[in-house]
Amino acid sequence: MKELFARRRTLILKRGKERVVANRHPWIFAGAIHADHGPEDAAFADLVDSGGARLASGFYSKHSQIRLRALTFGEELTEELIASRIAGAIARRRPIFDEGTNAARLIHAEGDELSSIVADRYGDVIVVEIANRGAEHIKSLVIDVLQRELAPRAIFFRNDLPARRLEKLPTEEEEIAPAMILESGLKFRVDAAGGQKTGFFLDQRENRRLARSLAAGRRVLNLFSYTGAFGVYAAAGGAASARNVDVSARAIELAAENHALNGLPGEQTVADAFQFVRATDERYDFVICDPPAFAKSRNDVERAARGYKDVNLYAMKLVAPGGMMMTFSCSGHMPLDLFQKVIFAAALDAGRRVSFVRRLGAGPDHPVSLFAPEGEYLKGFLLEVH
Repeated sequence: MKELFARRRTLILKRGKERVVANRHPWIFAGAIHADHGPEDAAFADLVDSGGARLASGFYSKHSQIRLRALTFGEELTEELIASRIAGAIARRRPIFDEGTNAARLIHAEGDELSSIVADRYGDVIVVEIANRGAEHIKSLVIDVLQRELAPRAIFFRNDLPARRLEKLPTEEEEIAPAMILESGLKFRVDAAGGQKTGFFLDQRENRRLARSLAAGRRVLNLFSYTGAFGVYAAAGGAASARNVDVSARAIELAAENHALNGLPGEQTVADAFQFVRATDERYDFVICDPPAFAKSRNDVERAARGYKDVNLYAMKLVAPGGMMMTFSCSGHMPLDLFQKVIFAAALDAGRRVSFVRRLGAGPDHPVSLFAPEGEYLKGFLLEVH
């Protein structure tokens, strides 16, 4: 491992690009590099100025437009530093875990100064995603620290990431055992191998708790429900009814299982949410709209905005007067101010009077680096609809 850290590519910063480093953003793009030399297959690189002074060090990739994912700015990058960051990330999450919650994100990439590395804990199973060729070289270090700190039953790597294809990394899937987790005293089956993300939307924990606190006596509609977590929380909070709607039959099967695991009632509907909100004439007291990321790149933002407006417009029409609505965007390329404008336009066209009650985001296990604000991908609003 020492040799791995010592063998580095050297990247020379273009004149006039000094602000890239001064702002401490961890992504150094190819366009900011004047020249480079050294081993092309190196895991790490040093970014230097024209005089050879080191400016930043981090994971290197010759295939990505992000040539360097900076981990340090001037200070020495060592095996011990990365190990301490992994251990520190785990330590910061320890208060989240208790007898009622055994699942959370352990490592959140840039938010923990470990760009391109994500790790989620599901009870005694940990699922890791690595989205960079340089970081791929230190898998053994990641495993060692996770084993030392948490002694999990198993550590799996989720390899079917689009970024891994761009990085020309193996994308073959590992066999990942299903996990059973506890969150806020509720039980959930997690399909880490075939599900979205690493199997469960851990980032919505705090918002699910809020939904439970608001659900008593309300008819609840959970759109884009995936495996029904919001619906389970709503039923646990005393909802008069809780309907989960998702286009995936497998997700709805798991939603039904999750309701049954907790002995809670729930109605399951396999349907495209866009079509469902247009076709139903039922009214609900609480609607939750948590669609997948519509904008995978900046080029998708305009199309995504239309999609968000469309589904929110029709979802608002389903809210009984005086009812509540939670609506989200998990598209990192969708700015918060644009998303708010989309909700405004949807309310206007729906003919509803709408108030913002609270701005919503990811939980504390999904920190955002001040120097990489695009990491704040999850954004949402709690609305009151009249």
